[in-house]
Amino acid sequence: MFALPDQELAEHEVSWLAIRQPAVIRLLERELASPDGDAFAAGLELACRVLGAPTRVGDLRLDHNALSSGLVAVRNGQSDRAMVRSIRDQIDELPVVLTPGEQDAVATVVAALIWAVLDASVRDLDDTLVA
Repeated sequence: MFALPDQELAEHEVSWLAIRQPAVIRLLERELASPDGDAFAAGLELACRVLGAPTRVGDLRLDHNALSSGLVAVRNGQSDRAMVRSIRDQIDELPVVLTPGEQDAVATVVAALIWAVLDASVRDLDDTLVA
């Protein structure tokens, strides 16, 4: 099987995310914009890890409402602490230097993204079980 070089793979993942999940890109832009772009880049990398290969979320499309609900839930302390620690560990591993505020923002946005995916998946599962 032919494997893409890391740079091409990253570009492919970002392209897929922009096409299939435009609301996620808008969320990242809105919440993580900064003059140097480091927080946005970190958020984009982690969003690709959450939504991209090999765990693609299939036909699931996240919209503004789902992502906003996720942000509210995370900001209200409804996210799993172990998950947030895992996100923070992944942020620390990235080849970018973020301020503590940027780290918090990235962790919040990625946790909200995960919350939105899980919430939408549970709703889809409930619809399947009822039907």
